[in-house]
Amino acid sequence: MPNYYIPEFSYSNYTTYEIKERDTPENVAHNMGISVDQLRTYHNRFCPLEDLIGPSFPIHLKFVIIQPPTVNLTDEQKEQQRQKVVFNDAPGKLTLNHSHGENTYAVQYTIENGKEIYTIKQQIKISWRAKNEGYHFYYVSRYEDLYVNNIAANTMIEEIAQKASQALYPMLIVVDENGKWVYINNYDQIVERWNETKSKIRKYYKGDQTEKYFKIYDKNLEDEDSLFFSIQKDWFLNALFNEIHVQYPQDLSLKKHISFPHLAKTENIQYLVHQEIDDHLNIDNLIVIDINGKLDDSRTKTDFQNELKIPVKEYSEEKALGNYKAKYFLNPNTYMPEAFTVSCDLALDIPQKYTVTATNLHTAEKLVIASRELTFAGVYKPEKRNYSLLYIILLFILGISIIIFTKIFLSRQ
Repeated sequence: MPNYYIPEFSYSNYTTYEIKERDTPENVAHNMGISVDQLRTYHNRFCPLEDLIGPSFPIHLKFVIIQPPTVNLTDEQKEQQRQKVVFNDAPGKLTLNHSHGENTYAVQYTIENGKEIYTIKQQIKISWRAKNEGYHFYYVSRYEDLYVNNIAANTMIEEIAQKASQALYPMLIVVDENGKWVYINNYDQIVERWNETKSKIRKYYKGDQTEKYFKIYDKNLEDEDSLFFSIQKDWFLNALFNEIHVQYPQDLSLKKHISFPHLAKTENIQYLVHQEIDDHLNIDNLIVIDINGKLDDSRTKTDFQNELKIPVKEYSEEKALGNYKAKYFLNPNTYMPEAFTVSCDLALDIPQKYTVTATNLHTAEKLVIASRELTFAGVYKPEKRNYSLLYIILLFILGISIIIFTKIFLSRQ
């Protein structure tokens, strides 16, 4: 039988209070600003059996073990005590292998088109389900409430779009080993839900316009590839699974090309970026990733303004300018984002900027950094509302590729 060394008990190893004459558990607890139960429970957890506190102090007891005071460090002190980032799988390797569980994000999309600014808010839940041959599977669920400029959907087009989009969720997405979402894996379930949803919508909305909408939605659900193509420009999924879970070199920084969705009928915008991990946790014990870059796309300024997929040499070859900025705050245990912001812009005649911010609601109270870095901006309401643009943006964010139909529909009003 092995011999175990048990160190001798000593009150000098604990924070203690020296008992004075006429002291009782009640008056000691009162002077410390705690309850008698708290005083007794903490002491009894560590003391020898003969020193247990009951209704009164044992006659021989000289010290009470008390809980050490909580030390509130300043930001400067926290900065000095920051710990190094730990990579659990391999040096410099961030993976999704520890992302089990679920996270609910408060998400805000901000669309700036010149002086017009629109905000869209919703909640999205991400739940890890399985891993197979390096691929991770997550359920994506979207809560029904969706607000455009802080106003719930209140027009026919908005309400139909919102109801129809719910048929897509929960959506089982596939994420590769580099943290990029690459496919949808529950096509049959989505089609079944869509058929049920379509019947319910028809009870409230009838007419040719509704049927035209259904035909386009049906076309997007013809097969698995059509479904993926129709929603592959989802801003939130592209921002959350943004190829940040990769092998980083020794200096924890790398250069690469990155793309971000623009409009539903144009190709993603290409940027050349510098992606870097801070080798120390921040003062809130989060892993920080910064991504910054410039537009590196073959299309010209005119190509972008005409919403073209490919460069057209007949137009002016003036170089388009733009920036890409992203910042991630990752949980050091799961490597999943607790908060993030992704923003890209295009310097066109009418400047355009698209921003996605998200905060994990499960840990919002603990994440000071989220409230400091990612507060939702106030809503700017232009004097003249461009409802055509608003509807297009709304349907795009919901993951429904019906931009062309929407423009035609609204132009006839």
